[in-house]
Amino acid sequence: MLAALTFVDRPPQSAAALAAWFEKHLVAPGWMPRPAHVTEGFSEQVTLAPPAAADPEEPELRELVGAARFRVLASLRAFMPPAADDRFLTAAIRAGRVRPAGDTALWEPCPRAEDLLSDIVLSLFAADILSYREFHDAYLCVCKTCLRIDFDPSTSGRTGCPEHQPTATVSVMRRSRPPL
Repeated sequence: MLAALTFVDRPPQSAAALAAWFEKHLVAPGWMPRPAHVTEGFSEQVTLAPPAAADPEEPELRELVGAARFRVLASLRAFMPPAADDRFLTAAIRAGRVRPAGDTALWEPCPRAEDLLSDIVLSLFAADILSYREFHDAYLCVCKTCLRIDFDPSTSGRTGCPEHQPTATVSVMRRSRPPL
């Protein structure tokens, strides 16, 4: 889960940073081989190598990471009540991006290097949600304004964050017209 939250909260802004994220959170634990490139649904492949001197800002990679992050957060927002759309969990299971971890009720991610970047990150969330479904059903919060993830609905509700707390609703009683 830490890997997925790290990706969402502090998205890698360079190929070297994304390669380091993969190495630390996915390759070292043995969940997937080191990818040579990444892609998202709309994009061409972006190589995970040190940036070229001619293109220090890596705009393609930033766009790709931003799109992957948005897709992940949109899937998590849809997962929350009242919709509780958990199709991304079913998709992760059917595509083999998660699997049961031994004899327990725990799941582990097993994405492939050729998967979309968003599907790789979603596999991390899916493994944790499948392992601890009741916790996520009760505590997962995604701010509808900034899409920040939190696990404390008592401070700002399920759809807010400390900076974007849901505004209080005011009930207005409508007066009925007096009978004629």
